[in-house]
Amino acid sequence: MKKTVLSLCLLLALLILTSCRSNQKDMPIKFGIIQPSIDHLPLDVALKNFYLDSTQLQIISFTSGWEVQEAITAGKIDIAIVPFSYAWAAVAKGYKLKIISCLERETDGIITSTSITDLQQLNKRKIGTLRASTIEILMQQTAKTRGFSYEPVYFRTPSEMIAALQSKDVDAIVCYVPLIQKMSETYHVLHWFAADYPAHPCCDLVVREEALKSHPKNIKNIIAGLQKASEDITRPDETVMDLMKKTYSLDDLQAVDALRHTVFDTKVTEADKQFEQQMMQFFLENEYLDKLPSISEVFAD
Repeated sequence: MKKTVLSLCLLLALLILTSCRSNQKDMPIKFGIIQPSIDHLPLDVALKNFYLDSTQLQIISFTSGWEVQEAITAGKIDIAIVPFSYAWAAVAKGYKLKIISCLERETDGIITSTSITDLQQLNKRKIGTLRASTIEILMQQTAKTRGFSYEPVYFRTPSEMIAALQSKDVDAIVCYVPLIQKMSETYHVLHWFAADYPAHPCCDLVVREEALKSHPKNIKNIIAGLQKASEDITRPDETVMDLMKKTYSLDDLQAVDALRHTVFDTKVTEADKQFEQQMMQFFLENEYLDKLPSISEVFAD
């Protein structure tokens, strides 16, 4: 009798465990995006064109890279499109994340008043940026190679930076598409970082290692869907343009200009990895990191 009860208990426990595992695999993948950024356009196109199954994804919006980093390191989301600096910083702190795609590229630049027409005019000026972000790194590199210095002013979100520029609390800001296209005619892009680094990575597709192991097929499908959508964006049709205008509140000219300064490609090349590692050296110099992770620690195989 005791053996029968024990067998039944073991069988029940096995059924519960199997059910939990099955339910976990069937649960939608929690996908984090930064709402003001164009970095999630391929995801929007992929869902609109049914390259991805919307029932398999739970889209969660954030307003900054910091919020996305906090969410993915806390396990609140499984995968996210986030500036590469946040992924590297999280791995350096011991979080189990992997970059699986260098998705969004070439979208950032220095915005200032039309009265400033040369980078050297930014010498000793106040420039707004986001602390520990890719745009901060690119701004530092630009100033270093051009031989000028500036006073960084840090903000939590892009909207705060734009407000500071409009109130003249800073002389310039480092921002990205499509917010750049929404700036008034009083401001212009003084320098696109793509001029120095063509097709450089900005926001990457980052996933928790646990999700990478538990949902390998779904993750593979996500990358394939995003790549197909990225190819559509290179030759934008009415669907892409409508998404651009509605999602980001742009007019026709603004939408065209935003796409002209944006590249989407899911591939990860050795040049991409080297670029990111080179840029992250500034994190060490700024003492944002105690050590720099290796490329193999950051990128998935």
